[in-house]
Amino acid sequence: MWRQGWESYPLNALQLYDVSENKLRITDHSSLDGVTYARRKAEGDDYRQENPTQNYSITMTKYRIGLSSLVTWEMRTYDKYREIKNRLNNLGESAARKLDLDLTHRFTFATSTSFTDQDGISVSNDIGDALSLSNTAHTVTGSSTTYRNRVANNPAFGRTGLEAAELLFATQMLKSDGTVITVDPDTIITTNVPEQINKVREFLNSTASPNASHEGVTNVYKAKYNHVILPKLASTVTGGRDSTKETWWFLAAIKHTDAILEISEQPHLIAPSP
Repeated sequence: MWRQGWESYPLNALQLYDVSENKLRITDHSSLDGVTYARRKAEGDDYRQENPTQNYSITMTKYRIGLSSLVTWEMRTYDKYREIKNRLNNLGESAARKLDLDLTHRFTFATSTSFTDQDGISVSNDIGDALSLSNTAHTVTGSSTTYRNRVANNPAFGRTGLEAAELLFATQMLKSDGTVITVDPDTIITTNVPEQINKVREFLNSTASPNASHEGVTNVYKAKYNHVILPKLASTVTGGRDSTKETWWFLAAIKHTDAILEISEQPHLIAPSP
C-alpha cells in the first residue's frame, strides 16, 4: 500500500537531474576544463602540453525526509481498513511529493541564491560562482569574461523568446578559460498552466509554422525539443500556487546536465511494531 502511493505520484523533476547513490552525508563536487582545440605541431617539436583550468567547486549536504502516521486502536478494531489503506498510500505519496517539490524549487527560485523552505530552513540555491542559477553575469575561474543564461527582459514563451534563449546557447556558453562552446538545448520546461502547455505543444507538433497565416510553411520546431511539465514550478515554499511565476519557462540541455541529485537511502516504509 505504501509502494502504491509512492509510485502513483509522478516525479516530473527527477528527469532533469543526474541521479546517483552515495552514502556520504557531505560531498564536494568540482571538475577540470581541458583545452578546447588541439594545436598545430611542427616537425620535430613536442606536442603542446594541455593546461587544464580548475572549475568552481560546491559542497552538497544531504538531509533526511520522512513522515509518520498513527493507526489507532479504533481503526483496527472497527474495520476501518479503508482509512488505514489511505494513510499508508498517503505516506508513500508524501515522500514522492516532497522529493518532487524540492527538486522543482531549484528552478522555482532560480533567480535567488537562497530561499527558506516549508520547514523554516534556509536552503542554499546558488551555484559554483556564488550567483543564482539564472543570472546575467555568471563568471568563470580562468577568465574575466562573463556570460548570461537568463534571457534579457524575461520574454514570454513564443518564437521570439525561444530564439533568444537558443542564441544564449549558441553564443554565451563558456569553458573555464573563457572559450565559447556550442551547447545544443534539447528540453523546454514549463509550468502546468494550460496556456503554457498548449503553446509549447503547438510549436512542437504543428505541421506548419505556428506563426504562419498560410499553409505550406515548414515548422522548424516540429519535434525539436522534449517538453517537461513541472506542476510545482509556480509554487510557494509550501507548495501553494504562486501566480507570479505561472508564465515561467526554461530551455535546457538535459544531456549535459550539471544538476546533481545524490540519494543515500531510497524511500521506504518502516513498518510499525504491534
